[in-house]
Amino acid sequence: MKYSNLLKTVFFCFFILAILGCKQTTESENDSSNNPPKEGRPSVSELLNEMDANKDGKLSKSEVHGPISNDFSKIDTNNDGFISKEELESAPKPDRRESGNTDNSNNIQKDLEVTINVDPSLFIKESLLKDIITEERTLADGTKALCYIITTASQPTEHQMGPWCPTHINDGKDKGGIWFKDDKVYDVDGHFIANLKDFYNDEEWALFREDGSIKVTETQDECEAAARPDVDEKYHNYCVECLPKYYKEKVSTYVIPVKPLYLENSNSLGGNGIGLAFNGVNFEAPAPTHAILAAHTLAPLDDAGGHVNPHAGYHYHAVTGSTKEIQQKDIHAPMIGYAMDGFGIYAHKDANGNSYDDLDDCGGHYDNVRGYHYHAGDAGSNQILGCLHGVIGSMSVKG
Repeated sequence: MKYSNLLKTVFFCFFILAILGCKQTTESENDSSNNPPKEGRPSVSELLNEMDANKDGKLSKSEVHGPISNDFSKIDTNNDGFISKEELESAPKPDRRESGNTDNSNNIQKDLEVTINVDPSLFIKESLLKDIITEERTLADGTKALCYIITTASQPTEHQMGPWCPTHINDGKDKGGIWFKDDKVYDVDGHFIANLKDFYNDEEWALFREDGSIKVTETQDECEAAARPDVDEKYHNYCVECLPKYYKEKVSTYVIPVKPLYLENSNSLGGNGIGLAFNGVNFEAPAPTHAILAAHTLAPLDDAGGHVNPHAGYHYHAVTGSTKEIQQKDIHAPMIGYAMDGFGIYAHKDANGNSYDDLDDCGGHYDNVRGYHYHAGDAGSNQILGCLHGVIGSMSVKG
């Protein structure tokens, strides 16, 4: 049964509040905190576009919030782990709420004995396009909080970007990046490309030609045709390589609370990024491997765990130890950046090479030195964080 127009409006407003923590402005935009939410009748397509973080045309459990998250299994009628546009259109009605009554049950703030504020001095100054400033912003629950506004070009200074795709099946691992499967990381060298049929047990893989050359996207147009959710058939069985120079004008702006506010219940990852490294590069939600592999394409990460797409420019899907780290005075894992809610993100393992066995679903835990904080997932997991446990800021990309 399709949603009524009234329920669509209430439903859409619920998601805007759930996704946004600090409302963002840039130089070319008015402060949205001074403007009331727009009235209207969003279509299912608009709802899908709002929540579809990786722009693959489907919604995974990590992308949705609120009623859709609660009823995910009911809406996902074919049980493939994703909600399509058709399934969203046919979704059962959410519980009815009175107009204007926002459900804050998922946003109850909890005071922690130790809470560590964001330290802007940890960011690499050369990676910033502007000095970090502070502004008061309105949070989702209606309160106001001081936020840092961080503007970057998403260009790392600690490591080079790439390479990603080797060009011949005889190329060594220095000519390509990395890929992941079943929590393991693999070097994308020529041998790896040549053996994809066995790797995925699928005879349709054929990324190389008879002369041993590998089919790689070579222009911006080819990259964008191969990187979109509905991969152009001409670029099935291609290694997708989008170069940073295609999107060098992109500007990323982050709004992060100065003091993180812990919530009793976590929020699923939305489309506004999940955090950023100290070099100003975005930590992203899991890569849409189902869309990539369905077209028999490969979109490798470089050795730093990053690659480029038309939407976000250069960004990370894995943490490999290539970026700036803040070593701790104890054996605790080093700090690598901040999540969009202001809580610190730390490496996967401590100084002794041990991972943590007391992490929550988001990848976080608490100690008396660092307060609540996150640990990045293992590089082969395709998941830096599983969710966010604080009031979320925002991130936008222009250019």
